[in-house]
Amino acid sequence: MRRLMRCLPAVLLAGLPACAHAVEWLAPPAMYPPDTWQGRSVATVRVLDKLDAHVQMLDIPTGQDVTYKSLTLHATSCLQRPPTLPADSAAWMEVHDAHEGMVAFQGWMAIGEPATGVFQNPLYDVQLAGCSGDAVAPVPPPLATVAAPGVGADGSPVPAAAAGGTAPSPAPGTDAPEASQPMSPTQAPTMPPPASPPLPMPPAPDPGDEGAAPLMLH
Repeated sequence: MRRLMRCLPAVLLAGLPACAHAVEWLAPPAMYPPDTWQGRSVATVRVLDKLDAHVQMLDIPTGQDVTYKSLTLHATSCLQRPPTLPADSAAWMEVHDAHEGMVAFQGWMAIGEPATGVFQNPLYDVQLAGCSGDAVAPVPPPLATVAAPGVGADGSPVPAAAAGGTAPSPAPGTDAPEASQPMSPTQAPTMPPPASPPLPMPPAPDPGDEGAAPLMLH
């Protein structure tokens, strides 16, 4: 019995590494400030068909497209205020109408500001009704990045690749020009000094002017 008690600590110490590998640590949950809008996985919109005055409620999962008649609706994100603030919801929506000449909508739709984010055309009205679904991390809307072309010396636009300052690669089969290296004063070629222009020769005297008095200038 005493021998077993002596061996027990050694057995427990030998099993500790195996127990340590078996434990899986969980990542702590994401913590946001108390006034941060909470993300939801579903955006609910209200569609009014002006032809027959029919109202249709549509659930749009974020990141997916939902079609209704000639409309294609896409919700990038849907946010709602936390319970500690006045209730409100906002969603980044994209709405396209397949009919020719219809203007598309892309921007925020908010319940608290219904007049600032509404899709309207002669056939349909689309408004945000709320957010639902699972809680997800708040995702900002995508930002469009446009590469502005550079301007050359003569004012003409230069492609972005050329404006970046990268030199064009030489054509295949041609030797790349060697980069010019600075030369020391002893290696610099010496140029001969420029020759001075010859002095003008005086004009030859006219034989008819022999014996005439010189012209005096006052």
